[in-house]
Order: sequence, then C-alpha cells, then structure tokens
Amino acid sequence: MQRLFCKSSQRSLDDKGRLMLPCAYRQALEEQGITSFWLTCLYGRLVACLPADWEAFMERLNGISTPSPALVRFMAKTVGLAEELTWTAQGRVRIPQTLLKEAGIVLHSGQRAEVMVVGMFSRFEIWDLERFNAIDVEDVSQELTARGIDLVL
Repeated sequence: MQRLFCKSSQRSLDDKGRLMLPCAYRQALEEQGITSFWLTCLYGRLVACLPADWEAFMERLNGISTPSPALVRFMAKTVGLAEELTWTAQGRVRIPQTLLKEAGIVLHSGQRAEVMVVGMFSRFEIWDLERFNAIDVEDVSQELTARGIDLVL
C-alpha cells in the first residue's frame, strides 16, 4: 500500500475555490511521476484519489450489470461530479464549485473558507473545517482487534 499522504493540515480556500496543496503531498506525487489526481465528493467530504486507483474504481463500477436505484444515484453523484485536477507551478488547485457545494464548503465573495486536508495513505480528503472538528471519534479498539490489528498507540 502506498503511504503518500499521512499528515493533515488546515488550509484556506480563496473565494475562487483555490487550495494550496500541502508541499509534502505534491512532492510525494511528483516523486511517483503523478501530475494529477481525481477529486469527487463522498458522504459530505471531498476525496482525492490517485489516477490508477480512480481507474480501477471506475472499472469495478462499470462491471456492475444491473445496479440498484441507490447505486445508480451514488454513481451519478460520485462519478458524475468527479474532476481530474492538476496543480499549478505554485501548487494550487481550483476546486469546482459543484464539488465544494456538495461537500458543504461555502465560499463567500471576498472571504476564505477554512478546510482540513486529511492524509489517508493513498488518498486524501478535504473537509469543511467545522464539519471535521465536529467529528466524534468512537472507540474502535474491538473492531481493530477483530480485524487482527492491535492498537499499540
């Protein structure tokens, strides 16, 4: 498993929806020869996937012969809103308004929106800062143990 993204950082989006990617994320991608990523909205947050991972996901979804109505709606949002993004020489990406709206990230004219960029191994997520701070982490030690993972922290 690639561990390209393992840290989190609070960032600001300008009123045009531009985000400065964390330097470590850009460096990790560039070291792998990766110059873009796919961004979509999933359950109220933005999810950034490596191109190869996104293509594999698309292949698996495309292989479903008769999706349920719920799965069709899921694909309409997840696949239909997805965008392949590249960063500028300054390390900024412009996140489309449709994705920001879907993730509950509101931009106001002349103001910045605060977000949390969260590393998740081979992908990263972008959360509205208030929504991220409201997450109540539950005790998952039993689930981890059941999956053969000892919580040694």
